[in-house]
Amino acid sequence: MTFKKENILVVDDNNDMLDLIQRQLKSFNYRTYKASSVNEAIEVLKNSDIDLLISDLNMPNINGIELLKYSEEHYPAIPKLVISGIPSVYNIVNAIKSGALDYLTKPFTSDELHKAILDLLKKSSHTSKTSASFLGINDEKSYGGLIGNSTHFKDLVEIITRVKDTKANILIEGESGTGKEMIARAIHFTSKLSDKPFIVVNCGGIPENLIESELFGHVKGSFTGASENRIGLFQSASGGTIFLDEIGNASLAVQIKLLRVIQEKEIMRVGATKSEKIDVRIISATNSNLEDMVLKGSFREDLYYRLNVITIQTIPLRDRKEELLTLMNLFIEKYSVEYNKSTIQINEKAIEVLMRYSWPGNIRELENVVHRLVIMCDDTISLQHIPENLKYHIASSDTIFKSLKEYEKEQILKVLEAVNNNKTKAAQILQIDRKTLNQKIL
Repeated sequence: MTFKKENILVVDDNNDMLDLIQRQLKSFNYRTYKASSVNEAIEVLKNSDIDLLISDLNMPNINGIELLKYSEEHYPAIPKLVISGIPSVYNIVNAIKSGALDYLTKPFTSDELHKAILDLLKKSSHTSKTSASFLGINDEKSYGGLIGNSTHFKDLVEIITRVKDTKANILIEGESGTGKEMIARAIHFTSKLSDKPFIVVNCGGIPENLIESELFGHVKGSFTGASENRIGLFQSASGGTIFLDEIGNASLAVQIKLLRVIQEKEIMRVGATKSEKIDVRIISATNSNLEDMVLKGSFREDLYYRLNVITIQTIPLRDRKEELLTLMNLFIEKYSVEYNKSTIQINEKAIEVLMRYSWPGNIRELENVVHRLVIMCDDTISLQHIPENLKYHIASSDTIFKSLKEYEKEQILKVLEAVNNNKTKAAQILQIDRKTLNQKIL
């Protein structure tokens, strides 16, 4: 009987077992690739068209579970068969959770191996897609363009409700991409000033020689190129809100001018002889630690306290994962409409990867990723559409993994260093006796 030549990768640190399985597979007319470590296996997966992965679980340095997790996200279409000489319920459950479709205990016969391979290849051809669903989110709330369902979101809405109709200066602090401008807009557009101007100023984006003219305007002839009178951004925001984004990037010269505006409630155009009164609410935002900048002398203390009447602290996305699905849902809807697509679905495996990622770029990064995913898929977002940097990764060097003994010794030496090599005190901290401590650092 002739079988289709499938490409099968076998991974085992035992060369005798590798040779045995390779001979068995060749007898059934399969093409075989072999690897004696996880890193070797990854190189084969990257450079070859593999139809089935067979992997041992118990290998030194990087084990088979890590390989399963990696291949499940980077090569989800490849079915995976686990082989192990140390069977246990824990190993089986862990392997299945990590993407294995079947499990064989060593030693096994060639017929058992062949049957498992046929079953997996058949099963794989019928299950090319993971179940998909639209992200229906319950108890989703929105407020002034903000959206969420967490305790943090409720607290944020309460603060905005309290401050929105005041003229108090507001400082919004938090990492880049956490929605500081969205919060400023929510404050303005849910307030009694909503029909008044909302002007955004990037404090680090205006050249130093133009900053005064941009913020406060100028009179005709005040400098070369000033061919007419011009109002500045503060006058443009009159009666409404001016949003000073990334205030920590403002130079000391700009800080002095801003301080005068806040104290005197007036501005002076470049080249003018008379000041002008202004009526503007000031909301500032920063991803810098202004208190530290004050201590270092790079931000004026008096300006800091003038701006910081009300503080709103944004929370990074990694610390409010409960809102991730809500935001993902919002962006999928947004870009499905923008690209005239039926509402895009997303499968469970893709959701798992997105939920696990730490999102260092916060909401901005999430929106950019979802934007890309909607463009790249037809109707369902799956693992093949997820960017590589979000997927499971394995260190390229086997040498980074240490034995438990090495980790223990490293920890003991750290404690000894902290207590000036006092072994009695170190033993008390580590809750071991002094004799054991001495044995473990040999």
